[in-house]
Amino acid sequence: MADTVRFIHTADLHLDSPLRSLAARNPALGDLLRDASRRLLQRLIDTALEEQVDALIIAGDLFDGEQEDVHTAMVLQRELRRLQARQIPVFIIWGNHDAETRFLESRILDLPENVHAFDGRGGKQYFANDRAVVHGVSFTKRKTPESLLGKYGKADPHCFNIGMLHTSLTGADGHNDYAPCTVNELIDKGFDYWALGHIHKRQIHHEQPAIVMPGNPLGRHINEAGERTISLVTLASGEKPAIRSINLAPVRFERLPVSLEGIDDRKQAYEKMLIALNQCRESMDSDVLIVRLELEGSSVLASSYQRDRQTLLVALQTEYEHRDDLWIDSVSARDLQLPAEYETGSENNHSLAAELQTLVGDDLLDSVPLLEAVADDLKQLSKALPPDLNGLFGATPEEEREYIRRSLLPDGAVWMLRQLEGQVQHEADTDEGASS
Repeated sequence: MADTVRFIHTADLHLDSPLRSLAARNPALGDLLRDASRRLLQRLIDTALEEQVDALIIAGDLFDGEQEDVHTAMVLQRELRRLQARQIPVFIIWGNHDAETRFLESRILDLPENVHAFDGRGGKQYFANDRAVVHGVSFTKRKTPESLLGKYGKADPHCFNIGMLHTSLTGADGHNDYAPCTVNELIDKGFDYWALGHIHKRQIHHEQPAIVMPGNPLGRHINEAGERTISLVTLASGEKPAIRSINLAPVRFERLPVSLEGIDDRKQAYEKMLIALNQCRESMDSDVLIVRLELEGSSVLASSYQRDRQTLLVALQTEYEHRDDLWIDSVSARDLQLPAEYETGSENNHSLAAELQTLVGDDLLDSVPLLEAVADDLKQLSKALPPDLNGLFGATPEEEREYIRRSLLPDGAVWMLRQLEGQVQHEADTDEGASS
């Protein structure tokens, strides 16, 4: 067997991901993220050249689907040709988002000769002077609920074997089942490395053979917060695969918790938020940081911030509107609570709201009928929107539907409950005034 082979493994670039809900809230931010995917692509090729890799492997969802920008296709061609000039091969499989891409059929995207895109029949390609072989199978349709492992050939015992597969494995929260399989089934194929794609969270499922889900290299919304990376892999005879993660993302999402514990002055609370935002920006090395501020702790300001969260968001956004390296995406006050003495001191007045809060938190937000009802309402709303916004809800990608379920719906529930608490308190005060 060959001594060593080095390659970059990435997946789920989702070039030109539409991010309809984000773009509708903030068009400038939507444009910034679309441009960021092209800058990421350039950095990816730069890294491949600098590291002098033997190959670049892209395990599905290079494109996002129907959102196919000709400019992005031209940028991709230009970047891939830089690798062609250095005789570095590129291997691609199509995933659920780009299985039916029209770029290749229309000849808009003319892949250079150094690029091999596997089809749905599967196959293998040797590279690095036959020191390694890559096995790949592409999706031919968006929904692929059946296993694809039967289309992979046997391992070649004379070189390194790399398998490419776009898969949900045995399932993951927020993802439909696509090309399902188990880790043990992958191990049994006898390959040295499995280059997976589809799940947007980095995870090494097995070390030898290496079974790696690299995650997406660029977060697309706040539920994809934190560092996003690609994998630089070295395979050496008789050794465990060496895998180094590299952060190339020009844009990073981050959840920033800020405790208002014991603070009862709005000016002091606001200053603490600004300090936390500035420190967060200084600690991150991304070109642009997009933050969700998450207020927490026990404070007498809880009710007012929960009711006036949008006003606070606008104020914070205004603070940083002169900067292009820090954006405030949203503010959450879900974990900000009134001090215990405020809750117990008016126990009778808040009993109805407290019961409703328990009901909402324990049952409703995870109720399938509620989620289906909300989805139906959003579809009806989308029909009334202008044509350029039609499809904002209901036709969004899986991750955006999950964002609505996990973030927007719970925030709305908190706002509703705090409004109700205020109404209960008002009625109680009115009753006390009448009795006196």
